[in-house]
Amino acid sequence: MARARGRYQQVQWEQREEAILDALQALSAERGFSAVTMDALAEAVGISKATLYQHFDSKDALLAALLAQQIDRFGAWLADAAGRPPVEQLCHAMSALMGGHFTPLRGLVSVGRDEALPVFYNSPALVQRHEQILAALTAIIRQGQADGSIAPDLDPFVVISAMLALSSVSPGESSGSGYREAVAAHPGYADQMLALFERAIRPTWPRLRPSAESTPQ
Repeated sequence: MARARGRYQQVQWEQREEAILDALQALSAERGFSAVTMDALAEAVGISKATLYQHFDSKDALLAALLAQQIDRFGAWLADAAGRPPVEQLCHAMSALMGGHFTPLRGLVSVGRDEALPVFYNSPALVQRHEQILAALTAIIRQGQADGSIAPDLDPFVVISAMLALSSVSPGESSGSGYREAVAAHPGYADQMLALFERAIRPTWPRLRPSAESTPQ
């Protein structure tokens, strides 16, 4: 019985931490991360400040956990598409980024880069998670280039950068209300953004510039 009770307490602990991080993200989106106090966060979750500190001893610890949560969720999203054709996997990742729910590669939108980057770079675990995401995306791109579904002359870094650039102007939860209203006036916006991305990475022949040796004399 003691073992079962221990498992139950662990589940409660994990659920409370998730609630804390969800509340932190909501408050940060509303007022900015720097303006969120530990008192306000504890009140939002419905726990005491002492209980909050049992889980996270500082705001840096909270931010590190929030970043890790986002990266892990994106990794799970990628894993969910494993086995699909490479282009479908990339479009699946794009749909997650465009939805505004997962932003591991460019930081949390409600947290300033000046706040997030020091915490990120001071955490080897976060850096490793980030590199794993980049490696996974690169592997998908290389697979597509090997099977001919993705243009072979595109650098994976450029493809990933394009994903971030397109998703950064998508109507996610972080976008302002005015922008969301403008996008709402264009049905099929997200589908067209995905189509634009897919067309950009598909092979279009001839794509490579001819070398001097292959240029007809």
